Amino acid sequence: MKVSVLMKRFRISIAVTLLVLFASTLLIFPWGCQRAPEQEEPQDFGTFHSVTSPSWVPGTIVYEVFVRAFSPEGTFQKVTERLPELKELGVETVWLMPIYPIGTVGRKGTLGSPYAVRDYRAINPEFGRGTDLRQLVITAHELGMKVILDWVANHSANDHIEMGRHPDWFVRDRKGNFTREVDDWWDVTDFDYHNREMRSYMHNALQYWIRDFNIDGYRCDVAGMVPGDFWVDVRAQLRKMKPTFFLLAEWEDPKMHINQFDATYDWSLYHTLKEIRRGEAKAEEAIDLVLKKEREFPKGALRLRFLENHDEQRAAKVFGVPGFEPYATFVFTLRGLPMLYAGQEVADTVKPALFDKVEVHWGDADYAVRRFYKQLIRLRKDHTVFVHGETMKIPTDRPSEIVAYARMTGDRTAVVALNFSDREMTATLQFPEELRSGRDGEKFIRGKEKPVQLLSKPTHQIALKPYESMVFLSE
Repeated sequence: MKVSVLMKRFRISIAVTLLVLFASTLLIFPWGCQRAPEQEEPQDFGTFHSVTSPSWVPGTIVYEVFVRAFSPEGTFQKVTERLPELKELGVETVWLMPIYPIGTVGRKGTLGSPYAVRDYRAINPEFGRGTDLRQLVITAHELGMKVILDWVANHSANDHIEMGRHPDWFVRDRKGNFTREVDDWWDVTDFDYHNREMRSYMHNALQYWIRDFNIDGYRCDVAGMVPGDFWVDVRAQLRKMKPTFFLLAEWEDPKMHINQFDATYDWSLYHTLKEIRRGEAKAEEAIDLVLKKEREFPKGALRLRFLENHDEQRAAKVFGVPGFEPYATFVFTLRGLPMLYAGQEVADTVKPALFDKVEVHWGDADYAVRRFYKQLIRLRKDHTVFVHGETMKIPTDRPSEIVAYARMTGDRTAVVALNFSDREMTATLQFPEELRSGRDGEKFIRGKEKPVQLLSKPTHQIALKPYESMVFLSE
């Protein structure tokens, strides 16, 4: 009798424990659909090697296009018509912001955000038809250019076409309502990546645009909010379809370079450059950050670098004209992928709205700014030391205003000095012995100036005008 009572109490105790554990699980994962937080031990990713990217990627210049804002018509056809002009500027990769139909439930603004996707295998009719997009890609390829699409894998519009048939594909709260991780994104609902069927749908949609339109890559929106194993599978599948395919993550995470993406955003550098412009950081902090990230990220990791994009204020407004010049020179002479957002090259100061019709102000174009960007792109294309070279800081006696560094390959050296201040500066460059070793006899040329043996002595004094950029190249 006593044994029976004890066994009964034991069973009740076990049942209560299991019930408590189950209830706790529901609090963490209501409806069994919330993401499990990734718990990873810190790793030294600098000891890893990045993925091998297609040969065309490291030297490419990326150009972001919001089709709606690019022209008064806001169509693929108008983008296609101006591709030769972009080619002449030096652009090699055209990134089209989301081209898909936009949801209406909870829509922001009058036209809605392109990042609230209603159908991943259709085209927003305001941009044109499939034939128009196909011609855009064909024309770009004929010009030797690539086309990448923006992909929004984390969330969809609140009225996604599969929501009625497959509600289990989407994240829901404890009451069963569709929801999202970021409260301010009320026009979207997050996908549930625990659902294998949903993953299969997303894989098929990604493959569709390669198979039917021959695109060259994807820029993946908020990529770090999607499980990493999904991107590992995506990379394997898409590279099998098209070995030269490119994947860019809008995220800053070193582990993504190991088996997921060819390139990630360098958000840190962008924010540091803004701090320098506001006088909140020393100029040399920019090169210090670049070198720090090179040590922390896998070897060979490519970073997308920019002075503006559709999420940020216009570069001409943030950095000024001519104040932008040293910042632009910095971005275009570093290893990685420099990017321009349509209108940046003509110093547009009005940021295109995401949710309404606001066009690029091409009529107010500053062609001096365009010429400067064209010169930077040409410099980069003519001298691959800026694409493949190692980077070394050159200390100066004016660290608050002057940035100096070298880019080096086995047979070529470049020395860059930038004045981030609005005053004329005389600075002493202090060449590290490691840089001078074996190069002290090299002659350097800056434009049409007389060649100089820049590294013949441990120091060299230069005078820079306000916001001036100096680039010296070994003969």
